Amino acid sequence: MLFRSDGGQLAWGESYLLAALVEMFAVSHDPGHAASVVAIGDWLDRGRDDRNGRRDEIRQRVLPAWSSERYSKGQRYTWAVHTGMIAAPLARFAAIVRSDPTLRARWGTEADRLLRVAEEAVAPFDEDFRSGPGPDEGHLVCPYLKKPLPLNMQNALARAWLALADATGDARYRERVTKLAVFFRQRIRTEGDGAATWAYWPPLSGTNDTFEDISHASINVDFMVQCHEHGIVFTREDLERVGRTFTLHVMLADDRIGDHIGANRKFNTHRDAVLRWGRLAKHVPEVSSRLTQSLTLPGLKGSAAEPLGLALLSQPPATP
Repeated sequence: MLFRSDGGQLAWGESYLLAALVEMFAVSHDPGHAASVVAIGDWLDRGRDDRNGRRDEIRQRVLPAWSSERYSKGQRYTWAVHTGMIAAPLARFAAIVRSDPTLRARWGTEADRLLRVAEEAVAPFDEDFRSGPGPDEGHLVCPYLKKPLPLNMQNALARAWLALADATGDARYRERVTKLAVFFRQRIRTEGDGAATWAYWPPLSGTNDTFEDISHASINVDFMVQCHEHGIVFTREDLERVGRTFTLHVMLADDRIGDHIGANRKFNTHRDAVLRWGRLAKHVPEVSSRLTQSLTLPGLKGSAAEPLGLALLSQPPATP
């Protein structure tokens, strides 16, 4: 398989397939799914910057991750969001295998290898984490942008840290995830219709009353749901508010898909992004019903996000 040396392409392409396979494996324990995860994971490992001499021009060193030139004016830079998107399913696979003696006996060596890839990839971002600004909050700064990251970029990496916490038991990962979750929750607004909304890039202090687009928001929603499932910060009531966001503003009853998570004047720009909200479905029945009915809509069937959407929708409903 030819390796694409751009972390952005991997994050917004192959990572969806990898995540879909991991989620299907979590439900089925199918060895075919596991073998595919391992094959893709090893392929990603071979393509890391440190295996190929690609140097992060902002940090002035070679990192064990996947850099890009596409979002940094031609300079090669390793983004937290891309690393998180790629590392999270690798670490989640390891966590699933390590949690089951039968799976560990069959796939333990491969899981340990992919876990090491994920841990090494996220390690350079330890230096970007900051506590604050509020009590119990945390955020990530960006050496290229020279300011804090948008929510989705922080929370993509946080999902990898959460999976690493599951796989390794290292409390440091969970502590950072908890602080990022507090930061996010403190910047969520409740609209008059009961829906939860937030900005793409809220400031450290003060307010921003704009609405994030539904594509980037899918990362934040997935992070929120995973935190809730781990007993971190977000409550069932929070998920229900986001469920109202989905049914009132995102996936409308007339099959239009809003561009943003608030009141919309534009629709259908990010149609397949709704499938990446799928983890919310097992907690909010209305979301599950709306998503299931949408699978045959133009722009969703056959999209890059379809396998992940199907995998998330296949998970059993959560127990209230």
